[in-house]
Amino acid sequence: MSDLHLIWNPVAGNGLAAKTFTVVTRELESRGIPYTSAKSAYPGHAMELAKESAARGDKKIVSLGGDGTVREIASALIGTDIPLGIIPCGTGNDIPRPLGIPSDPIQALDIVLGGTARHMDAAMANDELYFNVAGFGFDVDVLDYVEIYKKKMKNGSLAYMRGLFAAVTRLKNRKTTITWPGGSAEMNVLLIAAGNGTHFGGGMKVTPLADPFDGLLDFCVIHDATKLTLFTLFAGFRSGKHLKTKYVTYFRSTELTAVCDPPSRLDVDGDVLPGTPVTFRILPKSVWVVVPQ
Repeated sequence: MSDLHLIWNPVAGNGLAAKTFTVVTRELESRGIPYTSAKSAYPGHAMELAKESAARGDKKIVSLGGDGTVREIASALIGTDIPLGIIPCGTGNDIPRPLGIPSDPIQALDIVLGGTARHMDAAMANDELYFNVAGFGFDVDVLDYVEIYKKKMKNGSLAYMRGLFAAVTRLKNRKTTITWPGGSAEMNVLLIAAGNGTHFGGGMKVTPLADPFDGLLDFCVIHDATKLTLFTLFAGFRSGKHLKTKYVTYFRSTELTAVCDPPSRLDVDGDVLPGTPVTFRILPKSVWVVVPQ
């Protein structure tokens, strides 16, 4: 049993996580703070390691990796009283942004050690747990290209922008029926994002008003878009100004179901998974997370 258990992903951030692990463990040793650690070796391994850590009775589990590592560990801690600490060292690092967790590893470590544990919401996209943003449509096309560019460049935001422009050439609006408690609509949808968090794609504010502690999902529905309007829309993602355009419908709800033609795969916290039809729903106060005081 350990008071502080680190789970790190050596491939996260194109090697950044390995460097961050060295920095963090040296700092812990210099402060005389005991810890244990485990290294993930394959997709899904961080979840297994977190479950083993919880079963041992470790008191605090810390993610050193990207959003995928956070998602795996947080999924293992659903329904437990074990707080999750986050030291961001991946490519996009979007989950920590609305939580106020900085990218500097020592500052993030200080929060892990001295912050406050709060009950954060989780969400479901069909049967898949997520903690940040899930959706479908154009974003899935973008992610296919992002994977190509991530192999060529270390800057996650730049890789996302390159993938975004490449996907414009395959622009596709889908005839979509959406229903939510108290309403329904039919739209020609380019993209639907269901945000528990605020950002995706390494810093794009797709659901800028979302609060991961409010028990609601924020839905950004982009519809009736053309190639000409796309550039204006996505340029606004950096500041959240896309909400002011006529091509965006934005609202909050506990749940939304979408059926579209043609079907689309899903983007779930950056992972591309089997897709529509899809129901997004909130899971209020599901996991303890350590945030700034």
